[in-house]
Amino acid sequence: MTLKDLPITRAHPARLIRTRYRGEELTLGPTLVTDAEEIADALNASLPELKRFMPFAHVQQTALTQLERLRGAEADYFAGRDLTMGLFRERPSARRELVAMVGLHPRVPLNPRGLELGYWAPTRAAGQGTTTFAAKTAIVYAFDKLGADRVQVMCDEANTRSRRVIEKCGFALEGVLRNLTPEPAPELVANGYVSTGRHPMLALFPDTFAALPWVAEVRAAMRYVNLAGHEV
Repeated sequence: MTLKDLPITRAHPARLIRTRYRGEELTLGPTLVTDAEEIADALNASLPELKRFMPFAHVQQTALTQLERLRGAEADYFAGRDLTMGLFRERPSARRELVAMVGLHPRVPLNPRGLELGYWAPTRAAGQGTTTFAAKTAIVYAFDKLGADRVQVMCDEANTRSRRVIEKCGFALEGVLRNLTPEPAPELVANGYVSTGRHPMLALFPDTFAALPWVAEVRAAMRYVNLAGHEV
């Protein structure tokens, strides 16, 4: 087998996925150290929204801190350990523009094939459907290429915007987890953080995923580039 034929798997994840949304070419792929400035700018411009439910938004965000974080995230992605990705609008003469962040994380403790979906969107991209599209694309990637037999997702019960993304993707509710995370520090709450202590747990499985009405359209738009840089 030549590298041109290298299949995309958990051990050899996609270098990137080309796709289309509402007639526009976008790419889904790992966040790289070269995205540090773009992600830092997107975070800082979105802090009022992110601070409600994202603890990381309460820590100072700079291009340097993102560079250090992305160095590890990039290595974890290409090793197939933890897949942190971005949906990007490519700019030939400038840095690519972040449309949404999405991740497939190994947070199913007793099942190494299980993955947990996470996501957030820059405020400038909110309400355009791109976060849901990024989540759907990541779900197809998980089941079609990464061998997942469970993709789960959670959010705080008060996070209605996140729950709408989950519902549009077709996840089924399994139950509500209580006290999954520790009680937030008073300074976090004073700074706008919201925590009900209740997290709905929802999941998809190969059979329920296959029955979703949006899968065929999203899958048809995806073109995979393998780890060696060849479209497969």
